[in-house]
Amino acid sequence: MSRRFNLILEEEQYAFLTTESTRQSVSVAELIRRAVDRTYELRKDDRTDGFELSLGLWRRPDAAIVGRRSGVTFRR
Repeated sequence: MSRRFNLILEEEQYAFLTTESTRQSVSVAELIRRAVDRTYELRKDDRTDGFELSLGLWRRPDAAIVGRRSGVTFRR
């Protein structure tokens, strides 16, 4: 269910929002809704919690790989 409320803006704020709404082809109300969502992170379903893992295995690593691994020695 949507709610309606009145908001009093400074002239400068209103001018910015109307210009931006024309540029983006959306209503001023939609700009305000998007700003609230972004500011207060209300749309958490767009994000996923997790991590990234990379793994590589080499029989004979080259010098570039050995140089990036400080403290690790490779046996030949």
